Amino acid sequence: MGAFYSKHHHLTPVHEATCGPVLGVGYNQEDGSIVEGYLGIPYAEPPVGPLRFKKPVEHEKWDDPLECTRFGARCPQNDELLGQFVNTVGKSEDECLSLNVFTPTWTSDEWPSGFPVMVFIHGGGFAVHSSSNYGCATIARNLCTKNVVVVTINYRLGVLGFFTTGDDVCRGNMGLWDQTLALQWVQKHIASFRGDPNNVTIFGQSAGGASVDLLCLSPHSRHLFQRAIPMAGNGECDFAVRTNEQQAKLSKEFAHYLGWQGEDTDTEGLLDFIDSQPIYKIEMGINPKRGFQHSQAGNLYFVPNFDGDFFPKPLSELRKEVPRKQLMTGTTKFEGLFFVALGALSRNQEGIKKFMSRVFKECDYGNRAEEALDMAYDFYFKGVHPKDSEKTIQQIVKFVGDYSINFGTYKYVNEMTKLKHDVYFYSFEYHNPSGFGIFKWLLPFLGSTHCTEMRYVLGKGIISKFRPNEHDKKMIEAMTTYFTNFAKYGNPSGQNGDQEWEKHDSNHPFRHFKIDLEEREMTEDYQERRAELWEKMRALNLTRKKL
Repeated sequence: MGAFYSKHHHLTPVHEATCGPVLGVGYNQEDGSIVEGYLGIPYAEPPVGPLRFKKPVEHEKWDDPLECTRFGARCPQNDELLGQFVNTVGKSEDECLSLNVFTPTWTSDEWPSGFPVMVFIHGGGFAVHSSSNYGCATIARNLCTKNVVVVTINYRLGVLGFFTTGDDVCRGNMGLWDQTLALQWVQKHIASFRGDPNNVTIFGQSAGGASVDLLCLSPHSRHLFQRAIPMAGNGECDFAVRTNEQQAKLSKEFAHYLGWQGEDTDTEGLLDFIDSQPIYKIEMGINPKRGFQHSQAGNLYFVPNFDGDFFPKPLSELRKEVPRKQLMTGTTKFEGLFFVALGALSRNQEGIKKFMSRVFKECDYGNRAEEALDMAYDFYFKGVHPKDSEKTIQQIVKFVGDYSINFGTYKYVNEMTKLKHDVYFYSFEYHNPSGFGIFKWLLPFLGSTHCTEMRYVLGKGIISKFRPNEHDKKMIEAMTTYFTNFAKYGNPSGQNGDQEWEKHDSNHPFRHFKIDLEEREMTEDYQERRAELWEKMRALNLTRKKL
């Protein structure tokens, strides 16, 4: 254990927190100050035995000091190729519901009730990753030094987090209930870590961003925080949520794939079968298990569903009920680059049309699926010669980014603005050409893509190691200032800033704040206004009308 500590880290004295006494790690900062980190704090009882596939139960208070110097285990998951190189902790169903607290040791006259709190929810397609992927000392250095407390959380993933029978036997959305219990923990205990429970911002990226928005919608969670930052993902993105019927059908298809021979109406038998499987059989990754095919649109598998419980009303109705909040959201310039590389998508027009046919399926578009397919294909590839590989790949990247992230974000921004929330909309366009590691060789070209912005907020590389150069450090300072200003004041420009970053105006739906190394300014034409096409496509989507 001694090797874990260095001149930059040390073991803290026992801290008498209201959840129970804890020992943590002290992170020494360059100015001599110290940020304390408490890693792997259990917020729920182990979700096993009778608690498996159930809502989480609050962890009991403990009396003896608990050593919180290591991240808690990841929820069981199938490690992807790149994931094998970035995961630093093991997997365990018993110990996966934990959180981490990073807190300044000093006090501030500006925050007599405690520091503003930022709660981070990790992404990973609702299937992989954990809080351990997103930093500890880097969070202390880049965020906490700007007078905020940061909490990062784990939650159940994949089958364990989002399986559903479609009825009261198992409503699903256990992962969202986990996130909600973690936020309740923050309300109950964060004051004992020098945080203000009445000044909480939740933020997350990709599936974490979608989770942030879904937590805003649910009446079970939306009162537990004041501000939200859904990054590159939200409830308006097609990947974020399915109807109850769609997710239950996928769950049954997965059970049949594993060998279940029961009737689809036998939901108790379905749950018993899944519950009896060895964990390695139900672990999921981003990419499918070999031979498993399902009938639902999209590339993700077990995701949130409209369950009638966590979401007691249609999402469109719940969105109208959200208490007024301050929101900051955006995407990177080329969201689709990441998915083209990681998903090994076809890089020619014939292949991408086959992929489109899996996107525009009858389950979503009814008898207008072919019309939707033709409309999209013509928009992106009309006039592009099939042998023009450079232009073709650019259009593929645009299509994949628009389909998965960009249009949902555009829709979310303008809908929340119309509902009178304060919205700050951005496009993150900076990238370091040498900052992609081995992932560089999978990319058709280099640019700011999915996950790129995370290293400049948290200080840690998600898809590769991060060794910041001077330009990177400049961008870290800019991004962490925007994010902590927003958490503290509800405005990324700060309490007394020059207001360079304007609030969104739905009369100018494509206007946004461009973030690059030298250019940080309000600009028009978000993603070349391609959302105009997707507005027409959405009118054909039957599933979105149900939500």
